[in-house]
Amino acid sequence: MLKSGMAAFAAAVMWVGVAQAQEPIRIGFAVAESGWMNAYDGPPLKAALLKIEEINAAGGLLGRKIETVIADTKTEREQAAKAGTELVQKGVDLLVISADYDFGAPAGLAAQRAGLPAFSLGAADPKMGVQGVGNLVFTANGAAQVEGIDMAEWAFKRKGIRNPYVLEDQSIEYSKSGCAGFRSAWKKLSPDHPIAGSDVFKNDDPSIAAQITRIKSTSPAPDAIYMCSFTPGGASVTRQLRAAGIDVPILANVGMTDDYWLGAVPNLSNFYVPTFMSIFGDDPRPELNVFLDKFTKKYGARPESAYSVLGYSLIEQWAKAVERAKSTDAKAVVAELEAFKDEPLTVGPTSYSKDLHIQVNRPLLVMEVQGGKHRSLEVWRNEIIPSTQLLFRIGE
Repeated sequence: MLKSGMAAFAAAVMWVGVAQAQEPIRIGFAVAESGWMNAYDGPPLKAALLKIEEINAAGGLLGRKIETVIADTKTEREQAAKAGTELVQKGVDLLVISADYDFGAPAGLAAQRAGLPAFSLGAADPKMGVQGVGNLVFTANGAAQVEGIDMAEWAFKRKGIRNPYVLEDQSIEYSKSGCAGFRSAWKKLSPDHPIAGSDVFKNDDPSIAAQITRIKSTSPAPDAIYMCSFTPGGASVTRQLRAAGIDVPILANVGMTDDYWLGAVPNLSNFYVPTFMSIFGDDPRPELNVFLDKFTKKYGARPESAYSVLGYSLIEQWAKAVERAKSTDAKAVVAELEAFKDEPLTVGPTSYSKDLHIQVNRPLLVMEVQGGKHRSLEVWRNEIIPSTQLLFRIGE
């Protein structure tokens, strides 16, 4: 009788263990399905769902299917906090948040407080991590400072630029950090040819007439404009510069990637932008074109934005960490992520550490726009690595 009871108990324990192992893994997305941030959240969200579908089709993660739930932040900070809290309360194993520090951090804080890992679709501010939101929070992107460094290095070494003028969008941390990276790199690259001048604007400014006047009065005349901004304001600034007859090269940051905004500046030329990949089928890296084909087959059209691959590789790397940890436990998964050293991912080699949950040396693809058409030029990996002081803009 005793043996029979023990056997029944053991069977019950085994059944509970199997049932728990069969429970789905849950990923919550607190992202912008509406508002201007949807241009940056929407494409990587689609790509993340594509990768999850591929994992499920291959048998799941740790033998468990992945389920998803999405909450719209509406490009509002308050709504982001609410969406993050709601998803945490639903018991998700991972919280994916918006592709910007200002609009993603409120949701990330909800995950951090609950002891859950969170991953931004593409925030480029290092505060989306250990020194800011918390030690359980990562971003799939590189630091905005690296975008500025890349363009400074490339412009100096490939285009022979020696007298650039900086236009800084002060609306959010991302654009300010991009300009900080460009300025810092330029001082190292060209001590004998300092930046010609610098000016500021806000993304929603209707006019930059005053800034254009100052650019035109600068002597010697600038031989390039570095504009750290994002859409829609960056498109407006580009249009105004060209309408004012300023035809020198415009160097941008990743926030101005892709072609969805080019209707605002017909036949734009002499425009250069770093990006994660080409969505036009001419990326020099085969793995990016494979991703492009899979996305196009799934959704019936190419990605609207190069940001899409960040969502795909977000899930790709988190799944790798879960597999190596053999668990979805937050501490175990974070430890595996922090051990990444040039981990080969679709988006490119990826590294983290206990101190940095953002990329500082992942290559970017430099593209040009001529006659309103994009063309890949070359993959560029920064030689100048941003210091901690630069990453957190200490001493500005």
